[in-house]
Amino acid sequence: MKKNVSMWRALAAVLFLPLLAALFPSSSSAREVRTSTNSSYTALMQDVLVNADYWYRKPKMLAAGLGFTNILGVTNADSTDLSVAQTAVQAVSGAWNVGLTCPSTPTPPQRAFTAAASPDQIMTGYGAAVTDGSGLPVEFSWPVLPSTVDATDFRVTLSDGSTVTPEAVSITPNFEYNERSTVVLVGPFGTPFPSSQGGVFATKVEVVRPMKLIGPRARKVSAVGMSATKTTSPYDLPSNDPTEWAGPKLIGGKISKMSTAGERAPVLYGGNLLNDGVDLYGKAAKFRIRVLTTGGFSPDGIRGIYPTDYRNFFQVVARSRSGKVVRMISPGRTYRIDGYPLRVLGLADVGMKQDSYDYCYNEDHDNQFDIVLGGSIKAAERVRSVVIPATGNGYQPFFNPGGPGTTPVAGVFYTSPGPRYRQKIVNALRDPMTVTYLKK
Repeated sequence: MKKNVSMWRALAAVLFLPLLAALFPSSSSAREVRTSTNSSYTALMQDVLVNADYWYRKPKMLAAGLGFTNILGVTNADSTDLSVAQTAVQAVSGAWNVGLTCPSTPTPPQRAFTAAASPDQIMTGYGAAVTDGSGLPVEFSWPVLPSTVDATDFRVTLSDGSTVTPEAVSITPNFEYNERSTVVLVGPFGTPFPSSQGGVFATKVEVVRPMKLIGPRARKVSAVGMSATKTTSPYDLPSNDPTEWAGPKLIGGKISKMSTAGERAPVLYGGNLLNDGVDLYGKAAKFRIRVLTTGGFSPDGIRGIYPTDYRNFFQVVARSRSGKVVRMISPGRTYRIDGYPLRVLGLADVGMKQDSYDYCYNEDHDNQFDIVLGGSIKAAERVRSVVIPATGNGYQPFFNPGGPGTTPVAGVFYTSPGPRYRQKIVNALRDPMTVTYLKK
């Protein structure tokens, strides 16, 4: 059984990638797009939500922006001849890990070499075989009703003043039943150059047709009129100030009691992914801080996040009743807040538990994940924020799946690191802020 689950997780990690992209902006009529009502996409877009997170009380679009370009729908990206695949991906400025080896397997999967996907792979997850498409994630405060989501629901304005209708849309890779508040648009949304050098990027995304969101007490609302703007390109060069870096950041976060409800997906997308806090940490997992990101989070734009990566990227910050700030830096260490214990066990909603982790680890590459905690609810109630330091004292920034990977090519622009950022955490310990809905 576990072997079969691993197989499906490997397939999902290859096929359902977070955010991807386009070489040059052009009208959709000039681009090749094949559509299909394939069974996997149809199954994915059913209205099944189980314990799905909403992030704020009011429905709104939280963020939207170009993730990266060129690599959604690269012909031959999935070739079994690695030299052919590498040439195809690098020809569209995509990142490729040259010479990759992993102790865990003699044959690294495609997703360990690159975040690029072939047209057939995009067809599976997006219902259309787009060529050289950009990926643009859109985050909402409430989950979407998948059956109401269509590419024509959105209008994207680019920095050159033109407007574009997406060529495809999907809730993948956020396909678990307790996720589904992020959709990814695919289309000609920009170019892989800094805006200071003429690079084009998406400046506004708006909903123009009646897709729906679902929130507290299964209330349905139209998303028409919701919008978000962006003033930077993901290819802008990083400044000396890490708070201004243009890469992905957090856009929502809440702390709740540990729950495994909804930690499943359609069968063709992995079924039971075995990657929740209880799967990884057992009965010690009492609480989780679930965070929502504005794009794929990766240490280098290709590698998945390990359950053991907390110390490299995060700090949980609590404040005692007397005002003392407690920074939880080291996983496994017990901190005291007002005398009550709290400790970080590690990360979850990434991939399955293993004895060790290497570059071929199968992570789900979606837009939300969990920081899992053990200890007392009295201490958990004092959690106030999650900080991404991004640099200094051993901390690293996050990148979206636009690279650079381990072996960037000189002269090619890859997407920039994400910023130093503090995300306020909502207390959902008594009300988990979730919705369950099964279309009858």
